[in-house]
Formats: sequence, structure tokens, C-alpha cells
Amino acid sequence: MPAGLAVLAVAGCAGPGPDDARDVVSALGDAVVAGDGAAACALLLPDAADALAEESGEPCAQAVTAPDGPLADLVATGRVVVEDVHVAGRQAQVVTADDTLFLAVSGDGWVVTAAGCTPREGRPYDCEVEA
Repeated sequence: MPAGLAVLAVAGCAGPGPDDARDVVSALGDAVVAGDGAAACALLLPDAADALAEESGEPCAQAVTAPDGPLADLVATGRVVVEDVHVAGRQAQVVTADDTLFLAVSGDGWVVTAAGCTPREGRPYDCEVEA
């Protein structure tokens, strides 16, 4: 996982942008708060959802909404507060008040590739959910 992403503005580049990344992270948080594991898992990269299920020993939909699960910090305040969004090409980093998430373009939208991420000095992020 990258230690950080630089902001990259590409004029005339079609595709999802920072607001779309923000919306995906907000939708993920809303799904977790609502206990809608299926909706939350649908916003994850399929490999990340599979890895989460394998690591937890539960289906993604149960693991992702567990009160002590890997996305609990994302909604620690009861809702997602996005503080910053960085987009670099086909990748994005979204920093919330309680979490850091990484996204990638899939089709014509964003999917979450890693969540529950905490920075480590001089090293890549350590993420609870990742492909």
C-alpha cells in the first residue's frame, strides 16, 4: 500500500473524481452504520471482500458490520466525516476523521481496495481490509 498519494489533476481526463471517491466512502460508512453488510461488501474490491471473509472466518457481510470488526473505526463517530481526498490517476486515498481508505477505479467508478488503515513511520500503511 502506498505511503501516500500526490494530488494529480489531469485536464480532460474522463472518469471518477475526488467527489466520487468521497461518495463511495460515505456510502460504505452509511452501509456499515445501517448494518447492511451486502451493500458495504459491494463497495469493496471483490478480492478485498474475499480476503476479509477468509481472515475473519465469516462471510464478508457479517465481518464488515461487526461492532469490533475492521470497519468499526470508520464509523466510530456514528457517521463518516471525510477530511481529505487525494486522487492520483486511477487510485485515491480518502482520509476520514477515524480512518484512511484506499480506492481504485473499477469500470466507471471507485471501489475500496483497503480500509482500516493506519500510517506507520517510514513504512506502508497497515490495513485491516485489503486485497
